[in-house]
Amino acid sequence: MDNIKKYGLIVLIIMGLGVFVSAQENDSLPDFKRHEIGISTGAFSMPSLFFVLSDVYPVPYEGYVSEKDPFYMYNIGTFSLSYRYHFTPHHSLGIVSTLLFSKIVDKNSDRNRSGVFTYWSLEPQYRVTFHRRKNYSFYMNFSLGVTVRIASNEDIVKWDTYTGGWFSNNYGRFIVLPSTHITLFGVSLGKDNAANFELGIGTQGLLNVGYSRRF
Repeated sequence: MDNIKKYGLIVLIIMGLGVFVSAQENDSLPDFKRHEIGISTGAFSMPSLFFVLSDVYPVPYEGYVSEKDPFYMYNIGTFSLSYRYHFTPHHSLGIVSTLLFSKIVDKNSDRNRSGVFTYWSLEPQYRVTFHRRKNYSFYMNFSLGVTVRIASNEDIVKWDTYTGGWFSNNYGRFIVLPSTHITLFGVSLGKDNAANFELGIGTQGLLNVGYSRRF
């Protein structure tokens, strides 16, 4: 419940910031481009909203299904494609598609098994740009959508103990879960071709870097 409150507070801060910059709006920027496409890669991600609510963090960790079933799990990384429409210099709506891989390794030396979870998320996104100049801008994002998880084999499904029983063998190799991402701070450097650097939490990773083209 505490995590839900913290997460809700972050969303309210972003919404409040959006209202504030609306009051300060200035649409007079020359050569303002309204369309933007981008690619990015990230690290230390959380594929689903459930993982946020269950106190699981996007770092490598060890766990046990039982004393005879120890495992080690880590995220390999993320790759994202995005499109954004800038209604004004400060408000944008878009959509982000993210692919994430995480690997799980059986630490029982007698079995030596491993497998991969593949996650694909699709999330509509709202961006508030609280400071924009000709060649750089600062912004925050909020995305909310769904994640599809596919396990590479049946053996690794039972090792997935993220939420203390939510993801058991009853869910099988294919499940769909709610997902989200919040960019707490992002900076875009460049005019039509921009390099983007972000700090956030969720599907796209704690650290995210990418390239975008505005037209």
